[in-house]
Amino acid sequence: PQAPPTEQATPLFHPGSLSVYLGETYDYVSQHINSYFSSLTKPGPDVTQPTSSRPETPRAEPSFSLGKGLGSYLNYSPPSVQGFIGNYITPLVPRFRTEPKSTSVEADEAASDDAERKETVQSEDQRAAEERARRLQLQREKIVARVSVDNRTRALVQALRRASDVRLYIRRVEDLSLHLLEFPETRSVAVKERVIPCLLRLRQAGDVCLQSAVRQALALLGFTEPVRKRGIRILAIDGGGTRGLLALQTLCRLQELSGKPVHQLFDYICGVSTGAILGFMLGVFQIPLKDCEDLYRTLSSDVFKQNLIVGTVKMSWSHAFYDSQIWEKVLKEKMGSDLLIQTARNPDCPKVAAVSTVVNRAPPVKAFVFRNYSLPVGVRSHYRGSCRHRLWEAIRASSAAPGYFQEFALGDDLHQDGGMLINNPTALAIHECQCLWPDVPLQCVVSLGTGRIQTAGRTSVSYTSLKTKLSHVISSATDTEEVHTMLDALLPPNTYFRFNPYMSEDVALDESREEKLSQLQAEGLQYLERNQEKLQRAVSELTRDKSSTQRLSEWLRLRALMHQGFYKI
Repeated sequence: PQAPPTEQATPLFHPGSLSVYLGETYDYVSQHINSYFSSLTKPGPDVTQPTSSRPETPRAEPSFSLGKGLGSYLNYSPPSVQGFIGNYITPLVPRFRTEPKSTSVEADEAASDDAERKETVQSEDQRAAEERARRLQLQREKIVARVSVDNRTRALVQALRRASDVRLYIRRVEDLSLHLLEFPETRSVAVKERVIPCLLRLRQAGDVCLQSAVRQALALLGFTEPVRKRGIRILAIDGGGTRGLLALQTLCRLQELSGKPVHQLFDYICGVSTGAILGFMLGVFQIPLKDCEDLYRTLSSDVFKQNLIVGTVKMSWSHAFYDSQIWEKVLKEKMGSDLLIQTARNPDCPKVAAVSTVVNRAPPVKAFVFRNYSLPVGVRSHYRGSCRHRLWEAIRASSAAPGYFQEFALGDDLHQDGGMLINNPTALAIHECQCLWPDVPLQCVVSLGTGRIQTAGRTSVSYTSLKTKLSHVISSATDTEEVHTMLDALLPPNTYFRFNPYMSEDVALDESREEKLSQLQAEGLQYLERNQEKLQRAVSELTRDKSSTQRLSEWLRLRALMHQGFYKI
């Protein structure tokens, strides 16, 4: 007969019996698991005891509690139970640590954490202390270096005063010039030590070498010689590439009418790009105008000579159609490697400046002035500049026209053509002269352009191409007539003269064809013939001499400076 069914000790698990509260559900599941495993692991009455004489250690029954996780019960249950618990029960029950950590272990870990924290704090404090010590050391070194440099400046001035031989004077003056070149911030110390009256007295000596060395030292110190005529005479030349031949024509006519070379007609010459080249040729090297024109044409033919395909390829990877290395080589050969300030050794050399644009600093871009002079102590210009660069570097930086030549790196600055920002440097030249001679009025300002085209009237076209838009943007950025209009309205009458011939067609900056250049010069001559009376008035203003009162006042001031040792900062 069939055996009656036995009564089930443990009720079956059903998810429907779970409560919505997590605590009740947890208690129910744990009780069910404990009762289920108890019924499986309890031995029956017919289980045979082990034959070993040593009694077996009873196996501990697993029980589910908050101190143990479900992972410990998987070792006691069969695979089916393990799968059931792993798939259905484990996601419902949060995980807990298997074994509580002992008090000693926790104490050790806490002590270790405290030690690590203390070490971290100590290391951070040590690093902060080292950083403070390093900064203090650097500050002390700077102070000591500044004090030592100032002391050396004073020592050089004292040594100059103690010299007694002409050769020794020359050597001491040269040492002072080298020191000022290396440490320009020490000019104020040298001025306070009254070195300028000492140098002015040395300049009265008959030795030519000593006079040249003294002139350079005075230029480094910011001492400015009085102007030669009644007031300040300024020459400003625009940029324009080979169209600079038009400016040369105007200068030739001024020289013919006055009977004097260009470097004697002006106290200050400033140029941009091709204007800087002309300014250096006429003011620094004082090349005759005829030779200057021939040299200018030779430079144009040598530099602006490039195969179209080769130039296009170079343009793609260097952004320059022409070879910048050839241009630098030509400049080094023609200009030399002398410093700008060394031109002050020549007593007939006027103040000369070349303008470039620094493009690697924070926008907006700024103009940079390459000067062959230093501004007086305590006087600051609106424009950055320096006299400690070489002649060829100044021309290379000022003529680095985008698309024609590569940018020119000089120190921490990246230079491009000055015409990108200031294509008409007349206003800049006036500002620089006011810094050099603040109490001297303007006598004559001559501004030379490199050609302009007569624009047609408005048309009915309502659309312009991208090329036309870009051309308009470039034309407005390099426009020179806006500056002319402003200065013509602000400056006194018969003081400002602008010469900018009209051209029948647009001539490129790199035009080197002989027939085009000849046509350009023919149009320039026609313009000068029409403005003959204006040229005469400009020459009349340029050649006006000082009055007797002005000469006497300047002589007395110079004598007082030499003998009393007073120099107003």
